[in-house]
Amino acid sequence: MDPGVLASFLPVLYPAILVAVAIDAFIPPLPAEILTITAGAMSAHRDADPLLTWIAAFLGCWIGDLAVYLLFRRELTGLLVRWRWGRAVRRQLDAAIARAGRSATDAALIAVRFLPGGRTASMAAAGISRVPGRRVVVLDGVGSALWAVWTVGLGFVTGTAVDLPVWAGSLIGSGIGLISGTVIAGVLAWRSRRARR
Repeated sequence: MDPGVLASFLPVLYPAILVAVAIDAFIPPLPAEILTITAGAMSAHRDADPLLTWIAAFLGCWIGDLAVYLLFRRELTGLLVRWRWGRAVRRQLDAAIARAGRSATDAALIAVRFLPGGRTASMAAAGISRVPGRRVVVLDGVGSALWAVWTVGLGFVTGTAVDLPVWAGSLIGSGIGLISGTVIAGVLAWRSRRARR
């Protein structure tokens, strides 16, 4: 990548990660993980700062999750259906909850975020279940920190391990992340079916 183009993009990279990851809590299909993994791959090539990337991903995850929690805790989701975009967001939230379930245990608040739509589902479940705010803030902080380490680290490792351009490392890291989430979701679904039997 041309250093001049990169230099002009870097000032908005970290705010873009923070905002995209925060919005991703409301709209799970948003490719915020891809942006974070790409920034991790860029940091492997010394084109981005890994610590700033992690901080942006962590804060975006934490802020977005807590906003979803408060939305469901205060039962404000009815306000969304007044607008077309709100109805679309509400459908996304409902679909994420249906996929990941309504568990609001401590483990779920930390671990379910690694599944597609899991951040949304776990925070919505915590809000619906009226899990105490202090507990959610702490557990979600831990989960957000681990999620940020995972996504940025995935990009960094793939960017370091393969002698390919940043975009290729990003694609490989995103593929690994998607496969990992699918495998985890499959194992959880299998265990749930087995427990019901």
